[in-house]
Amino acid sequence: MDAMNAMDAMMSGAAGHRRGGSHTMREIPRGFGMKIVFFGNSTEKNAAIRYRVLHFAAMLRQEGHECVVCLPSSVRLRERFFEGRSRWLKLLYLMLVALRRIGQVRHVAGGDVVFMRGPLFDYGPPVLERVVHRLNPRVVFDIDDAIWEPPAHVDSPFLRFVDFGWVRKMAGMCAHAVVGNRVLEQYVRECNPGMPITVIPTCIDMARHAQKTYDDAAGRPVRLGWTGLADNLGYLNLIAEPLRALAQRHNIVLCVASGADYHLDGVRVENQRWRMDEEFDYLRDADIGLMPLADTPRARGKCAFKALQYMGVGTPVVISPVGMNAEVVEDGVTGFLADTPEAWRDKLERLITTPDLRRRMGMAARESIRRRYAHDVHFPAFLQALESAAARRR
Repeated sequence: MDAMNAMDAMMSGAAGHRRGGSHTMREIPRGFGMKIVFFGNSTEKNAAIRYRVLHFAAMLRQEGHECVVCLPSSVRLRERFFEGRSRWLKLLYLMLVALRRIGQVRHVAGGDVVFMRGPLFDYGPPVLERVVHRLNPRVVFDIDDAIWEPPAHVDSPFLRFVDFGWVRKMAGMCAHAVVGNRVLEQYVRECNPGMPITVIPTCIDMARHAQKTYDDAAGRPVRLGWTGLADNLGYLNLIAEPLRALAQRHNIVLCVASGADYHLDGVRVENQRWRMDEEFDYLRDADIGLMPLADTPRARGKCAFKALQYMGVGTPVVISPVGMNAEVVEDGVTGFLADTPEAWRDKLERLITTPDLRRRMGMAARESIRRRYAHDVHFPAFLQALESAAARRR
């Protein structure tokens, strides 16, 4: 009750401030030191938090801006109370997150702009988002997935409480939208034709995605790599038959780094639990990166980040030409696109049997990522989106 009273007081104070300054426009000249409040929808284990929130926040600080980053919990707390835990522990975790979020709202009123990376709370209507908007209407929301569509391989009793209308509601409320690709841009445009939208892919930190070395030793198995959430392991089933056929003819191993094990009859699989401090090892150890997708509305909204990461360290990829994937790879030059089981088998076989092709394609892929998807390339547009929102009326 005290927390709710405090929120009411903050809202009343902010409303009075808005009434007093409603006839002036905030001028935010370039180089002005803004205060930016970042809300992330997950812990830093989530790639979007690391590369769409934390990295850009660090770049903004270097330019003299003040950044307050608000995440729902620590990695350790989520692992201890939520991931793979009972419903009761998950409920306890969600209660702790809700209390933490209420406390974080105190940062909002004094910010020049608020950046929401996804929903502030995973379940229910956007109550906290409306409180934040009431305190500070200069809100930018950010998405890198088609979160208005149910996830493909998730079966959870909590799913019924997810607000799949969150994006539409934010499009009617916020000052600016940042989206990861053109598919997401089109959807937000349909929700609000007049909303300013900036397309910024989930970028690659080229300093950390260092160039790999290539191991072509005779007799060594060719390593096919896949990393991702356990919820997405089902996508590997799309290429089960090509992998089985290739395993009969070649010395290969499927290397999976995830939150759960994956098994495929007839194929040697090496499972590893994904750890943040080993993120780049998984990318470099693979000889070929995999990103199969089904052509569904949810998959079309993905930002090809798995492919971008493999390519960023110089690992060649074979991926499904779904959504942004088709933009990322120049087929036969920086990777291969495969849309049928036969194409997957044939293109993987070319890379499995030709080490020099893997090397040439991987190096071309990394150069393409450096030119098109590095943080430095997209930071000016990100900053401009924040400045645009900060210049709105109080």
